[in-house]
Amino acid sequence: MSKLITGCLVCLALAACSSESSNGTNTNTDPVQPSPIANHTALYPSVGQPVSFSAVEGLAYEPSIETRFYGNNSLQFAEYWQPTVISGRSQLPAIIIVHGGCWSNSFRINQSYPLATALSLNGFHVWSIEYRATGDSGGGWPGTAEDVQAAVENIVSTSENLYSQRRHTILGHSAGGHLGLLATAQVDTTSNIEIDSIGIAAITDITTYAEQSGSCSALARSFMNGTPQSIPEQYAQANPDLDALRGRAFLFNGSQDGIVTTAQATDSGLPFEIVEGADHFDWIHPGTATFSRLLNYLLTSP
Repeated sequence: MSKLITGCLVCLALAACSSESSNGTNTNTDPVQPSPIANHTALYPSVGQPVSFSAVEGLAYEPSIETRFYGNNSLQFAEYWQPTVISGRSQLPAIIIVHGGCWSNSFRINQSYPLATALSLNGFHVWSIEYRATGDSGGGWPGTAEDVQAAVENIVSTSENLYSQRRHTILGHSAGGHLGLLATAQVDTTSNIEIDSIGIAAITDITTYAEQSGSCSALARSFMNGTPQSIPEQYAQANPDLDALRGRAFLFNGSQDGIVTTAQATDSGLPFEIVEGADHFDWIHPGTATFSRLLNYLLTSP
């Protein structure tokens, strides 16, 4: 078990980031938001970028306080982190993390534990979803996507005993961004719960992604069990309907990301920001300046 270290209140001086709008033009007209107090920096001190996946997996974390199964398979569960009580943050949305890993069972929920810990230390109720992936019985298309949707529906409809928040934000990284956007567009709930979505290095168009070279693109073809040319109808179903997203959506991508290029954000039609110097795993390491940018957005967006 990773060693626990309690957080302390440390003020982060975040540089003002210039952003790009969804039409690709630079914008610097928004008023600069004051940097919020960050409550995770004792556990996750600042590190340089880029960071590796192994560096994220080696981080300490606080264990979840609840595991909830949304299906009968041992991989169909979500874990919950209770927030640190911080004045002025009682109305923050509950965060639902969908971890990445190229849809493959070589990558599991443990990669999200530092991210979940840091967000809970900053006042968020946090869930992280595990799901059957490619290589698991029932995983691949469409089972993986069906798992994520079922998990989201379970969380938003049965969490009244844990918190009173009506707002939820699905936070998906990489392939988890693809799965999170799919779930947000298709989630079936009759409640008045608000569900927004944020993609960090998210794959928004699996068809174009699977046509590219690279190991993760090859795993996209394994996930779909074919190429876009051989099974175009399935790829059309697997592409998130970005016009049908239930709530607000925003995309972040790094200018130095070689796994998910900026085109997945800039060509999506959704509002986005390209963070200069950010690489693929910087988003999920709470010690990076890139994570600080994400945290600032989560704490200050209306």
